[in-house]
Amino acid sequence: MKEIIKVKDLSRYYGSKENKNVALNDINFSIEEGEFVSIMGPSGCGKSTLLYSIAGLDKPNKGSVIIDDTDIYNLNDKNLSEFRRSMIGFIFQFYNLVPNLTVEENILLPIVMAGKKVSSYKDELEDILNLVGLSEKRNHRPEELSGGQQQRVSIARAVISSPKIILADEATGNLDSKSGKTILELFKKINKEKGITILQVTHSEECAKYGERIIRLFDGKIIKDSQKIF
Repeated sequence: MKEIIKVKDLSRYYGSKENKNVALNDINFSIEEGEFVSIMGPSGCGKSTLLYSIAGLDKPNKGSVIIDDTDIYNLNDKNLSEFRRSMIGFIFQFYNLVPNLTVEENILLPIVMAGKKVSSYKDELEDILNLVGLSEKRNHRPEELSGGQQQRVSIARAVISSPKIILADEATGNLDSKSGKTILELFKKINKEKGITILQVTHSEECAKYGERIIRLFDGKIIKDSQKIF
């Protein structure tokens, strides 16, 4: 299988000298296309910093992130933004839906922002609404939905552009256990049916086990990667 994400010698710190706070310390790993990987560790271990660095949202002090053969930190801001929009779908703990837009309009927002024709995505929209089980809620607004339903809208929004990668940061952290399980099962379905590579960050052992591989972080370092121990 092809490597779709390669993280090499990645370090991120804040401050300097005696006030230096190391968030990531010489991180190395790669992810193959189609994998579902969980990055797990306690709060403050560097999980989210790593995810944001992979997304190009937080620039490391050292190292590189190569996505689909492109070293993202060699791109200028405009090209990085365009690359990210075409390659990556984001899902966060808080759903970040636009309150005055309907479910359908929220899902199609990335298409509108990319300047593409919404009418060209009619079939994709129907497919994704069915996938996340929200066809009957398409004209509802976020305030009319449960937390789990709102997170399913954010997942649909992440998938509508057919990204190669989904990055999820504590996607179930704001949900009850039943709704959280529904979201994780949906991740597995998207991963298997659409072949989208999923990288999720979680502090929960139970959530991490939905991935086929677990990378464990502690104090900014990888301490275990599935069968590999560092």
